Parts: sequence; structure tokens; C-alpha cells
Amino acid sequence: MTENNDSVGKQAKDIADAANTSVETVQKAASFLDGLFGNLITNSFGLLGDKLAYYRFEKLVQLQENVEKKLEARGVERQYVPVAFGLPIVEKATIEEDPILQDKWANLLANARDASYDRPLRRNYSSILADLEPLDAQILDLIVRESLATADKSSTLFVMEKLVENTNIAGKDCENSVRNLIRLGLFKPGVVTGSLSVSGHPFTSYKDTEMFAVTEMGVDFFHAVNDG
Repeated sequence: MTENNDSVGKQAKDIADAANTSVETVQKAASFLDGLFGNLITNSFGLLGDKLAYYRFEKLVQLQENVEKKLEARGVERQYVPVAFGLPIVEKATIEEDPILQDKWANLLANARDASYDRPLRRNYSSILADLEPLDAQILDLIVRESLATADKSSTLFVMEKLVENTNIAGKDCENSVRNLIRLGLFKPGVVTGSLSVSGHPFTSYKDTEMFAVTEMGVDFFHAVNDG
């Protein structure tokens, strides 16, 4: 037992020295991982060394503080996060440098930890978020919020030209973001139904990115990576 404790203490000190932080901070981060997954990961210090690597440790501390702050503000009961869902989030969040996306990762983890969160949380949300550029995330938030404020959400189409006008973002950049959001299943290409029909089938026009709509998964994902 003494050798075990000595070994763990040495691991904590080695990580603290390499990350230029205190042993107490390392212990808190290890405790955070154990509390997150219900002690299913028995050697958090080893996880820090092998999976996250020293240069990612600072991001882990930031993630911990951000998630804890969000949950404390909500005042909710906390639940364990399945390792298959939570570990990819921790791994990907600790290599993210953009502050907008860092906050999205913290929101996704906080919502998974929140026992009162009742919207869908899919495993592929971590891979979707990892494939978003900051501009993609901004456009997703803008379009979904507008969609949620619209009475008839199912038939609402958004016009690329208007998006460019209202955001002052270059048309090429807007199109690339919308195309990526379509690829990820968060948006879908617009289809316009005409008044003419043949054999009872109306003419339809496929609009690609010229006009587009939000998918149900896009709405669920939006809630999953936002706070409240």
C-alpha cells in the first residue's frame, strides 16, 4: 500500500513539474476525471500521462474549471458520464485552441454531467464538434436561433445571399461553412416545391447551398453545445 501511494505521489509530482503547476492542481484534475466517469478509470494519473500528455494538461484544467463553473451556476444534480461518450470530449477539448469552440466542448460535457438535461446526446456529437471551424459554429448558432424563433420551423428556408448580407462575411466563407454543416447533418439543402405538377407530382427545385434548412439533429446539437 505504501509503495502504491508513493508511486501515485511520484506520478503526480512528475506531471506537475512537466506542466509547471502544483501537485494539488494535478490531484484535483485527476479527481475531476474520476468523478466524471464514476471511478471507471482507476488510474487518472496514468490517463493524464498517456492519453492527454503534458502539453494538454493546462487545457484540461481550463475545461475542469469551465464545466464546474457552469454546473455550479445551474445548481443541478450531477450524474456520471459514460466513458464512451465523455472520454472523446476530454481528449478533443484538450487540443482545442479557439475560445468559442473551447466553450462548446465545456457546454457539451456540462450538459452530459447535468442530471436534469433531457435533450438527446449522441456519441457522434464529439466528432461533429471536432469537425467545426469557429465560423461554422457561429453560423450554426445564428441560423438555429433564428429558426427557433420562427413559427413554422419545418418549412423555413434560409437564403445564402441574405446570410452574407446580414453577417458581412465573405460569400465563399459562408458557403464553405454551410456546406460543411450540411455534410455533418446539421443543415440540409433547400428544396422548393412549385405550383405545377405532372401526374400528381409537383415540380421541385433543389437549391444546394443557395437555400438551406436546419435539421432536427442540428437543433439537438445546438442545444447540446450551448449553455442553458
